[in-house]
Amino acid sequence: MKILIAAVYGINSYARGIMPDWLQTQIDKFPEAEIHYITCSNSFDLCYFNKDKQPDICYRCKTGVKNSLDLINGNYKHVKIDEIITKQHRLIADKIIKEYQGNYFDLVYENFEVGEASLSTYISITRDKYLTQAGQFPVRELVENALIFYLGLRDYIKKNNFSLVYNFNGRQEYVRAVLKATLAEGIDCFNLERPSLGGNIEFFKNTLPQDIKARWKNVEENWDQSPLSEKEKEQLGQEFFERKKIGEGVNMPSYVASQKEGKLPSFIDDTSENIVVFTSSDDEYAALGEHFKNPFFKDQNEGLTYLANLVGRELKNINLVIRMHPNLQSVSFDYVSYIKKLHQIYPNIHVIEPISNIHTYALMEKASKVVVFGSTTGMEAALMGKPVILLGKCYYFYQDFVYVPNDKFGIKDLLTRSLPSKASKSILKFGYYYLDGGKKAKYYYEDRKGKGIFFKGKRVFFYKFTQRLKAKFIQIMYETLRIRIP
Repeated sequence: MKILIAAVYGINSYARGIMPDWLQTQIDKFPEAEIHYITCSNSFDLCYFNKDKQPDICYRCKTGVKNSLDLINGNYKHVKIDEIITKQHRLIADKIIKEYQGNYFDLVYENFEVGEASLSTYISITRDKYLTQAGQFPVRELVENALIFYLGLRDYIKKNNFSLVYNFNGRQEYVRAVLKATLAEGIDCFNLERPSLGGNIEFFKNTLPQDIKARWKNVEENWDQSPLSEKEKEQLGQEFFERKKIGEGVNMPSYVASQKEGKLPSFIDDTSENIVVFTSSDDEYAALGEHFKNPFFKDQNEGLTYLANLVGRELKNINLVIRMHPNLQSVSFDYVSYIKKLHQIYPNIHVIEPISNIHTYALMEKASKVVVFGSTTGMEAALMGKPVILLGKCYYFYQDFVYVPNDKFGIKDLLTRSLPSKASKSILKFGYYYLDGGKKAKYYYEDRKGKGIFFKGKRVFFYKFTQRLKAKFIQIMYETLRIRIP
């Protein structure tokens, strides 16, 4: 058996714990297998985690990789990206880029949506989903690097005749190159991710973790294959949402922790009907192709405008309360400023800004209906007994506990008609999965309180004093003299 494990991302990615764990796990399970472990290790100086190409970050990344691999027991081959790419790969990629006349973010080569994958990186870094500042970003270099890697990896896979490939996530430029190069060679590629904070790993065969149907398949399998009783699983599924409600970061950092419990805005009272919209930070799901393409609107802002006009003009007896996602509080682009101004159009439209300490669950309690574009608050509201209207793609888009209109013209009927809650066991299945889904890692652990990621009991990336000193020296030399020290 020949296995390739691609651990392209290192520093600041939880891949730095997951991928070494999987390497050691495979060595333990298949001691006679030929296992190759490929890392960037400063093969490229531009990536999602180093957009400014700082040499000290590259040094800390490759050094952290080396330190982690020093803890591996058993036989494997460590390969760096620059060891598998040739001058010919660079020439081909350069030729493709020079001959391409369109927007780099639209570029597709063979089966590789290199432009879309690079766009995902750009938006994730900048939060600039409308690309207003894309001209200031080294898009060409990112796209070309990804192409070079794709070409080199295809040849490397073909030459070594691997049985299967493991990759991390697969969404962004270099990790998407791994997925697509593997599939182009007719080999199975498993994308690894984490379902929650802790120490579990989830697997997605030949697709992205953002594949809605693949995610639900994992959720159902996790439920069906659990050794626990139905009652125990339901209790744990409920526990996930209860822990979220009190501000505990279970599967992601909590935003509720900074809110004042029970606090409501002054305009909320029991004399008016209140429909509450919980927005998403939808830039996080941009550049994912059809997976998260909104079936009703171009994007969330268009949907919010539609709702504001509909309620403001035709449903004046209803308060429409738009609770902006707290994750948008540091974003200053126009698409965020636009939402903040929606309350200026009609007196019954109210906007609660991301920084507000208004309590999400107090708002939820006061809502006659809840509208979401994909936020997990949709599941929580349904579990609370609220009718939930979903107007965007998300991991529970195909589930039975939300109302999804046939088209946008059916939204008014859902807003005005009396709707019973559709709460179902599917919500608890999601909760159970996010609490303890996936495969329990043997060597990787992520502290739920944000104290770090650990591999074999050591915090990663960990550095010796001399390594920290060298990183600081590299940083100073670059910032003062623009000298890059490898």
